[in-house]
Amino acid sequence: MRSQHETDIFATLIENYSMAGEYLLEESSSVITKTGLKDITWENLRIKETEMYGMRILGFPALQKETFDNWISINSQPSLLSSWINNPKVNLLSRTEYHNLFNQYDHRWSMFYTLTRPGFSDDFSQALIQLTAFCPITPQYGNLLYMERTSNKWETKLDYVLFNQ
Repeated sequence: MRSQHETDIFATLIENYSMAGEYLLEESSSVITKTGLKDITWENLRIKETEMYGMRILGFPALQKETFDNWISINSQPSLLSSWINNPKVNLLSRTEYHNLFNQYDHRWSMFYTLTRPGFSDDFSQALIQLTAFCPITPQYGNLLYMERTSNKWETKLDYVLFNQ
């Protein structure tokens, strides 16, 4: 059951973030556990709303503990994402290919993405996943996405900005 939900979440993210034709590291990335501002913990993410450095930050008040724990656990070791991503329009790259293309002048406007595997609640009604995007020319960003399943569709309900440079 988990693998079908992973496939659905990856398909949703590929569509919503226009990853078609772009590059995705075929190996799941590690969880970013620290930002420049505070530790990413279940307790910190559940804060409904806070203000830091003049920015209003919305948390994930409905985030279940098992969702967060599952996300941390499933990403303790890297995994190949090719088992769950079956979109021929996404260029899955090995770590060596990824870094090689990233540093080539001809790819200076390309987007290079990394994903963690999603963590799920016990009933598969919510998920937590990390998405990062890098472009050699433009600003980079990383988001922690809180997703909920409504009927058979996954939707991003909230995101927590990990970095934006």
